[in-house]
Amino acid sequence: MDRLNSILQQMQLSPSDLAGRVAVVTGSGRGIGKQAARAFAGLGARVVVAELSAEGEETANQICAEGGQALFVQTDVSEEASVARLVEQSHAAFGPADILVNNAILCPVAPVAGLSAELFDRVIAVNLRGPFLTCKAFLPDMLAKGKGTILNLVSTDAMPGLAAYIASKQGLAGFTQSLAAEVGQQGVRVIAFGPGMVDTPAIRGVAPELAPLLGLSEEQFLKMPLHPAYEGLMPAEDAGAAAAYLAAKLAEEFAGEVVTGYTVLERAGVISAAPPVLPSSAPEAPAQAQPAASDAAPLSARLVEILAETEAEFNRLPAFIRPLARNGFKGKAGQSLQDWKRSAAGLEQAIAGDRSAAGDLARLRELLAKLAVYYREVPAETARFTKDAEILRQVQQTSGERVEVIEGLRKALEW
Repeated sequence: MDRLNSILQQMQLSPSDLAGRVAVVTGSGRGIGKQAARAFAGLGARVVVAELSAEGEETANQICAEGGQALFVQTDVSEEASVARLVEQSHAAFGPADILVNNAILCPVAPVAGLSAELFDRVIAVNLRGPFLTCKAFLPDMLAKGKGTILNLVSTDAMPGLAAYIASKQGLAGFTQSLAAEVGQQGVRVIAFGPGMVDTPAIRGVAPELAPLLGLSEEQFLKMPLHPAYEGLMPAEDAGAAAAYLAAKLAEEFAGEVVTGYTVLERAGVISAAPPVLPSSAPEAPAQAQPAASDAAPLSARLVEILAETEAEFNRLPAFIRPLARNGFKGKAGQSLQDWKRSAAGLEQAIAGDRSAAGDLARLRELLAKLAVYYREVPAETARFTKDAEILRQVQQTSGERVEVIEGLRKALEW
């Protein structure tokens, strides 16, 4: 049994889960698209392999050899006439589409200073105009039936050398959420699916140029772990199975949202995030006395230090991970790191005598509660990226100390 079918079994999916459905997968000649097409076929769907290259015919032939039903339609998703032919031929062969997966991409490595307008336009045409054209073309049938699922593959990982690609994918995420708001009440689920760092021919093709821009060797890049379940990149079969599971089981839940392949695979029981490693003989923390107002000054000074430490930690991350870390901080801590530094500075002034410098104290205490939640969750987030027990122990210890400071400060501010 190959890896894909083994994972589908782990997910407790059956060949009848998508029986009678029609799934159209663009860019399905290789990589994620090919494995997603195979996964949909394995669940009983009739699959339209929409691919520009002849590799699409190979995918369709493999699906048929495996007992599924597939049709290859040579398609350039950036051309409206080509997409119209895709709809016509898929409809004639299998009927109206129930599932559309926009996976076709163009991903050249080209720093902005050397990026031609023609190449930029081509990337946008394939990666953003293409999904617009396919969604527009397949939506009428879905709306007429009052049901359907669209997965638009996105990427939120900003990387040097990929400005055009990332711009197109972040634009696609916004397009997806807007479309979901338009058609969600009419039974069509539209989801932005970010598979993760996946081992595909495309990523191996750009690795020699991309890795040096990230300060990595090609080998380091290809072995870069972004989840403890994998030693390096996620296998394409896992990403394809995740797309199928998302469409078959989780589409209603994640409609209008951005969801990663790692999250889907965790929900399906295929992988799990390693829990934070706690010291085996960690003593219980002694009961802390209720902080007094006089405690606010040293605690506030320590908060300033914690925020500076956090900024330094973010700056030590690889360049393409920093925006993710900063956005994650802002989302959980209630405001950006820079805003938090300003709030902490204002609080120090307030404690020194200028109470007005702290602004809305009640609001600040609410934000401190959110900041504590952020640091409390750091160990679990770190465990998604490393299995090193010593690193996890240090992160657990540091985060615990930071939470204690923040909670103590919040109580000390009950003026």
